[in-house]
Amino acid sequence: MRRGTNLPWVGDYNQAVVLDGIRRHPGTSRTDLALASGLSVQTVSNIVRRLLDRGLVQEGETRARGGPRGGGKPRTALAVRPGAALAVGLQFEREHVDAVLLDLDGTVLDAVRRRLPDPAPSVRTAVEHATGAVRGLVDGSAHPEAVLGVGVAVPGPLDFAGPVRTSAINLPGWRGVAIADLLTTSTGLPVLVENDATAAAVGDLWRSPRVGRSFLHLHVGAGVGGGVVVRDEVLRGESGNAGEVGHVVADPAGPRCTCGATGCLEAVAAPAAVVARYAGRVGERAARAAGLRLSPRTALDDHDRLNLLAAAGDANAAAELDAAARAIARVVLGVVNVVDVSEVVLGGSGLRLAGDRVLAAVRAALGVAMTREVHPVEVRLEEVGERAAALGAAGAVLHEALSSTWVGVHVPPREIVISPVAPVH
Repeated sequence: MRRGTNLPWVGDYNQAVVLDGIRRHPGTSRTDLALASGLSVQTVSNIVRRLLDRGLVQEGETRARGGPRGGGKPRTALAVRPGAALAVGLQFEREHVDAVLLDLDGTVLDAVRRRLPDPAPSVRTAVEHATGAVRGLVDGSAHPEAVLGVGVAVPGPLDFAGPVRTSAINLPGWRGVAIADLLTTSTGLPVLVENDATAAAVGDLWRSPRVGRSFLHLHVGAGVGGGVVVRDEVLRGESGNAGEVGHVVADPAGPRCTCGATGCLEAVAAPAAVVARYAGRVGERAARAAGLRLSPRTALDDHDRLNLLAAAGDANAAAELDAAARAIARVVLGVVNVVDVSEVVLGGSGLRLAGDRVLAAVRAALGVAMTREVHPVEVRLEEVGERAAALGAAGAVLHEALSSTWVGVHVPPREIVISPVAPVH
C-alpha cells in the first residue's frame, strides 16, 4: 500500500491510506497496516477507531501473531463493512444506458440496462432513462441512505472548465451537454462525470490489490478510447482529456474521422468502420444477406455478426477484422513506447467477440516494444465485461469520497471534489 506520513496536519490523507489498505486487503490487521504504510501503530489504531465509529470498518476474528505456531499479541482482522458506502455508475452508449450499484468492497449489488428508443434519442430522453435506472437501483437497495453519488461514463471530449460538459462525438446531439447538472437535478444526488475509457481504467485500478501499476486501458465501444495510468496516477493532461488514442492517426490514407482528421484509429478500427468496409468489399446486398443491418444504431451487433461470419469461414470478414486488429496493435505499441507501461488491458462492447483476435495482434506487436528487454508487457482482456466503464465511474466516486490514494486532483480547482476527474455539482 501507499506510504503514509506521521506529520500531524495530514491526518485526512493518512485516514484515506488506512481505509484503502483495509479495502484492498480484507483481513489485514493494525500491525500489518502500520508496517505497510510506515505509520506508527498508535496512529493506525487511532484512525481505525475513527473508522469503526463511522461504521466504515468492522473487526473480524483474531489470529495469533507469528503464524501457525502462535506467540505474541493476537491480531484482529479488519475489513470494510458491507453497505457502509455505495455508489451508482452509469455508462451511456448509443443504444442503451447501463447502471450498476457498487459496494465499498467492490461487490456489484445490482445492475440494469435500459434500452434507448430508436431513432437516436434526445439527451433529455437519455437522461430520463438513466434517472429511472438510478432511482430503481437506489430504491431497491437495502441501504439507500449509503449512496454517496452517481458516476457517469461518457465518450469524450469533456470540458471541466465550468459545469462539466461533454461533446461526445459518438453520441448524436451531445455537443456541449452539461450532463452533470442534468443528472444532479433529476436524481438529487452528487454527480461525477468521466470519460468512458478513463473510467474503465480507474475501475481496474480501484479493484486491484496491487499498487504502483502502470497500464493502458484500451476501450472499444462505438468509438475507441484509452485510459493511461502511470504508477497509480491517472494521466489527465492539460484539460483532463488525455488518452484519446482513438484519434491517433493509424492510416494517413484512411477515411475521414468524425473529429475532422484523416485516418484516425477510430475511423479505421471502430466497429462501425469495420462493418462499413466489409459492406463496401462484398456489396450492400450481400452484407444484408449475411445478416448485417447496416445502421449506426446496430454497429455493435453487426460487428458481432461479422466475427461470427469470420469464425464460420468468411474470408472477407476475417480480413477486415484482422486489418482493424493490426491497426489497434500499431497504436498500442506507440502508446506503450511513449509512456512505458507494463500492462495493456483490452475491453469494451466492441471486443465482446473480437477480443481474442485483438489480443493476439497486440501481443505480436509488442514483441518489438522498446522496453522488451527491460520488462515484459502483460496484455489481457478486461475481466468485468461490457460494464467496465460504469463500474469504474462508481468506483471513482467511492475511491475519492472515502479512500483516495492518488495525489492531487488533475482538474481546475473546485470547492468540493470527490473525484480526480470532475467536481460534484
